[in-house]
Amino acid sequence: MDYDLLLNGCCEIGCRLLGCGAEIHRVEDTVRRLCAAYQVDGEVFAIPNCLIVSVTDRQGRIHTRMRRAEVRGIDIEALEGYNALSRRLCAAPPEDPGQIALQARQVEHGLRRYPPALTLFGYFIGAFFFAFFVSGGLMEAIAAGISGLMAGLCLLLLGRFQVNFFINTLASGFVLAFSAYALLALGLPVNIQVVITGSIMVLVPGLVFTNFMSDLLTGDIIAGLSTFARAVLTAGAIALGTGAALAICLSLWTFPGGSPALLRYAPALYCLFAFLGCLGFCFPYNVQGLGGFLCCLGGALGWAVYLATQTFTGNPIYLPTLFAAMAIAVYAEIMARLRKCPTTSYLVISYFPLVPGFTIYQAMDYGIQGNTQLFLETFIRTFGIAGCIALGALAVSTAMRIIQHYGKGR
Repeated sequence: MDYDLLLNGCCEIGCRLLGCGAEIHRVEDTVRRLCAAYQVDGEVFAIPNCLIVSVTDRQGRIHTRMRRAEVRGIDIEALEGYNALSRRLCAAPPEDPGQIALQARQVEHGLRRYPPALTLFGYFIGAFFFAFFVSGGLMEAIAAGISGLMAGLCLLLLGRFQVNFFINTLASGFVLAFSAYALLALGLPVNIQVVITGSIMVLVPGLVFTNFMSDLLTGDIIAGLSTFARAVLTAGAIALGTGAALAICLSLWTFPGGSPALLRYAPALYCLFAFLGCLGFCFPYNVQGLGGFLCCLGGALGWAVYLATQTFTGNPIYLPTLFAAMAIAVYAEIMARLRKCPTTSYLVISYFPLVPGFTIYQAMDYGIQGNTQLFLETFIRTFGIAGCIALGALAVSTAMRIIQHYGKGR
């Protein structure tokens, strides 16, 4: 057994999973199972941008490898490809461990990716329908779609030059808000709050914030704090960028005092808007084929449960969020087993209607303005929502593990 080749292969698979957005526990479990396939005891430690793997040979000597992971964002197609590869390797490990890294690179070459034009279209569609989702009208949806498109264009352009994520998000937030206020100054009759709320979905770190809560609840303290720091920095960058755009726009133009009233839609329409809004984000997150439709169906299902729970319990936020998160998690577990892919593929998109992304932005905005009371209130509410989502997902995944363990025991 060449332990150096085994460590190289394990680190290659683990770092590629980290790079495409896999959860910490998934990365550690995958590498641990890969070591076990070669009948080797492996110890694994991962944080969002680093992986350490240690194995013990038959003579009792310890071999350790540490690799830094390049995190490029969430890529569902890549995540499913590397997950499928790890399942094949664990079921039939190649005699030569050097094949592990080679097959991982082959998976990379075979991945499908959307062209930039379709990715930008996804940003437009996501912001467009989420403006309806937050009770806007057609004008607000058009303005939000254009603002989201401009922010997405900024994200792609700066991403090609590998600009720091904080600067990239700050610039994109500036472009987003400037575009929205420019449309208002041109005379488009819109509710600017709805436009900003719908379009800012392309930037908000709501899912990152939820992952931070999930990491903490599962005991990954270091990974959780690291993810939390990134979420706070991202929200701060959005608040700074949009705040700078607002200051400049107020000095350039005079805006009308009133805003169009919010609209109220039938519950079924809100579920449809959730479905279509999630569909837009399938392009930036590279969800291919039938999986995109199924992910969006999960988003609509979650919002239907949210509205039903809100109606029957009278609780405005927390209980509906918890039950909706549990419904999405159950749906994701079922789909993952039917399609042999990670639950992450469904949770990433399906949670979009629930994630507290805009409230994170609001909290940071209040903090920058010096409004301590509103900052604390909004931040606590954000923690509560994120905690409910993470707790719902954790409860379902724990129940599934218990059922699996009981079934294996029998």
